Amino acid sequence: MHELHLMAQVVKAVETKLGETVDGKLSAVRLKVSALSHLLAHDQSALQTAFMLAAGGTKAEGATLELISVPSDAWCPQCRRDISVTQSEEACSVCGGPFVVGSIEPEVVIHELVVNR
Repeated sequence: MHELHLMAQVVKAVETKLGETVDGKLSAVRLKVSALSHLLAHDQSALQTAFMLAAGGTKAEGATLELISVPSDAWCPQCRRDISVTQSEEACSVCGGPFVVGSIEPEVVIHELVVNR
């Protein structure tokens, strides 16, 4: 159910953005998702289904959902250095130790809307 709520928020943001500037048919919504997000650990088909349900009857209906994993900043207390993490189960690339999540970054960001005119 969390996925459906999140996708409803995404669709609402997409409609707001499309309402401002666009005449055309939305074909894809591209989201940047933090590598540490639990969303990437889920079955992607569940997210696609949640998006499809949330998009029904909106300007996003029929569009595809694309997820782009982006590295997250973290800090390794053993190495005492900043690192970049590309997977949620990953350890420090230098020492193999556990890391602490760095700056607070949004879990999901709308990266791009693809519109066919």
